Amino acid sequence: MTVWTQSDPGRPAKLTRDAVVACAVDLADREGLDAVSVRRVAAELAARPMSLYSFFKRKDDLVDLMVDRVLGEMLMPGALPEDWRVALKAVLHRQIEVGRRHMWVMGVFGARAPIGPNAARHADQSLQAVAGLGLPPQRTLRLLRAVDTYLWGFVTLGAQEFATRQRDSLTEEEWKATTDAYFADLVATGDLPRLAEAGRPGLLRGGIEEWIANFDEGLDWLLDGFAASL
Repeated sequence: MTVWTQSDPGRPAKLTRDAVVACAVDLADREGLDAVSVRRVAAELAARPMSLYSFFKRKDDLVDLMVDRVLGEMLMPGALPEDWRVALKAVLHRQIEVGRRHMWVMGVFGARAPIGPNAARHADQSLQAVAGLGLPPQRTLRLLRAVDTYLWGFVTLGAQEFATRQRDSLTEEEWKATTDAYFADLVATGDLPRLAEAGRPGLLRGGIEEWIANFDEGLDWLLDGFAASL
């Protein structure tokens, strides 16, 4: 039985599954996913650890609930633009925007199968974004799979640097300063001429503005190729 087929048994207003998951998400935002444990979340809620097991059976279930909560935040509010490319890009930018608030989630998607209610709503919204193309369902799904693969491959690279920064307790500014110095020393020998020519982005992610610009350019290449196949 998965967490999605278990009912929320209900508890006093202070301790609900939603409150537990919200607390776990907040903890992961502050300290990373490794800080999330049943005991730690219970302590944050001033509750007994065993009382949380009525909402899920194991930590993996809790993480699934956390991911689905974040996917709910990733839903675009209101109606989508009519142009399929504009709509799809808006959906993807929303995912990136929310993902930046919950950086831990970027490293989770590759290891889980999000099938909760918000994941279903997100899938439906993505299908709506490209519905105007009038494609057969199978081809529509292939387009969205290609876009998702591109998105999560891209953000996984960003998550790797975030995990390193968090491990070493560095701010983004401190990380950039230390890695700038490291990169300068690395290419100063002249043994890496192509990397020196490419600059820091050849090895390390740039600032968020540069990162978004790189993402958008690659996405345009992907969508241009798909549009040419229509």
